[in-house]
Amino acid sequence: MSARLSPGGALLRSSRLFSVPKPIPGPSAASEDAGYEISLRRPTGTSPYPTHQSITTPESSRSQGDWGLKRNLPLKKTTKSSTPSIHVKHLDSIEKITDYSSSSQHSITLQKFQELNLPLTVPTLPNRYRAVSLGTTSVFEDDHDVTAVGGTGSDKRWKFEGPWLAGLTEGQFENYVQKTVRNRRQEFQAFLRTRLASDLTAARQQAALDKAIEAPAPVVAKDVTEDQLTEYIRKLRSDRVTLFALISEFLDLAPLNPPSAIANMSAGTRIESKSPNPYAERGPPITHPSGGLSYIRTNAHAENHPLYGPQANPSPVLARIMIPRQMSKPAKLGVAGFITDTPQGDSAFNYRSYRGGKARVSGIATFDPEIMGGSKCYVEPVSANINSAGKLVLKVDEASEEAQMIKKELIGKAEIYNNKNPNAHALESEPRTHSQRLGGYRSSPLGRRDGSPLIRRQPKPGKVQTGSSQSYGLDK
Repeated sequence: MSARLSPGGALLRSSRLFSVPKPIPGPSAASEDAGYEISLRRPTGTSPYPTHQSITTPESSRSQGDWGLKRNLPLKKTTKSSTPSIHVKHLDSIEKITDYSSSSQHSITLQKFQELNLPLTVPTLPNRYRAVSLGTTSVFEDDHDVTAVGGTGSDKRWKFEGPWLAGLTEGQFENYVQKTVRNRRQEFQAFLRTRLASDLTAARQQAALDKAIEAPAPVVAKDVTEDQLTEYIRKLRSDRVTLFALISEFLDLAPLNPPSAIANMSAGTRIESKSPNPYAERGPPITHPSGGLSYIRTNAHAENHPLYGPQANPSPVLARIMIPRQMSKPAKLGVAGFITDTPQGDSAFNYRSYRGGKARVSGIATFDPEIMGGSKCYVEPVSANINSAGKLVLKVDEASEEAQMIKKELIGKAEIYNNKNPNAHALESEPRTHSQRLGGYRSSPLGRRDGSPLIRRQPKPGKVQTGSSQSYGLDK
C-alpha cells in the first residue's frame, strides 16, 4: 500500500501549473534553413515548431475563465475561439498579468498530421551510404531510440551533452571553449590517464599471450607516471583522428560526418567508410526525433473499402498548391499544415505541356486565379522526419488514379458504384500512372486488367439476382 500524500504534495501533483515543462529554445537567427529566415523576418508568422506547452481546458471551465493557472483569463478573448488552446509565456509580470497567446495553429497542425497515419522515420543517409539507408526505419526502434552512453547501439544516439561543432558559428565556438572546455583541463588529464592505463593493460596482456605466460596484473590510473602521460599526449598530438575521438568521448560531442570514401586509383579499389550516425550529416535534433507528432512505428496496413475490399494504396490526401513550378524549381505543396516539394521523377507534377496543351495538374505550372479556393491536387504521403532545426521534412508521391476516384466517391464528388453509365467515369480521361505509361497495368476495382471499364449487367425487371447489390439493399 502506497504512503499517504501530504496536502502539499497532493496539491502539487494535481496542479496544472506545476506540471508545465520548461520552454525549449526557439529557432536561431543564424540558421541556414530558409524557412527559419522567413519566420524570423515576419513577427506574426507561425514558428516552425512550438516552444511552449499547449494548454486546454473543458468548456465548463473555459466559460468561467478557469485554465488552471494562477489567475483567470479574460472571457472576451478566450471564449470566441473554436479551438481553445493557449501557451503561457509568463505566469506573472510586473503589471500582474499573465502573458499568453493562442496555440491553435500548432494544435490544429498536430491533429492534421495525425490523420495521415504516418510514422516518423530516421533521416536518410547521404548518397554514398545508400546501401545502408535508414529512411524507412522508425525512430522508436530499439536500436535507434538510444540515449545511454556506451553499450549496444550507442553509435546511433540522438541525445548528447555537447554541441554539434559543425553547426556553431565562430563566436559560439569561442564562447563554448571559454566557458565549458577551458576549466576542465584537470578532468581531461585524468581521463587520458585512465585511457593510457587501459591501453597499457591490453598491451601487456597481449605480450603475455604471445609468450604463453601468465597475464600480469592490470594497470590502474595511479600507476601511470608523469613521463608516460607526457609521452602519450605527444603521440596524440600527431594522431589527430585518435585525439578527436578522445575529445568527443570526453565532452560527449555530437558526431560529425566522416570524410568521403578514399579512392585508390592505382589498385583500382575503393575503401568505403562505415555507416555513420544518422544525425551526423545535419546534426542531432533538439528534442526526441519524433517531436511528439506521432507515436506509431509503421503504416503497413491496408485500408478495407466496404464495397471494393482491401486497397493497394492508402487513401490520398488533398494538398494545396502554394507556389507553382518556376523553371527548374519544383512547386510547393501544402499538406496537413506543412510545406513540401512535389515528387521528383516521371509524374503528373513534372509533365510539361507543348504546343499550347494544358498541364495534367491544374495550377502546377502557372497560377490560375479562376479556381475557387486555389489549386488543389491529391498526393500520397510517403515518409516524414524531423531535421536538426526542428522542421518536419515531409515527402509525398503521386496518388494513383484509382485511389483518387474512390476518394472522390467517398466525399460525394463522383459516383461510380451506382452509376448507370460506367463509361462516363472511365479512367482514360484522367492522367495515367507511371506503371501505365510504361505499358503495364494495375488491378483496379473500377475496371479490368486491360484497362477497359467493368460493366455490370443489369437484371431483368422483376427478377432479383442472387448476390447482387439489390439483394443486399445497396440500391435502395
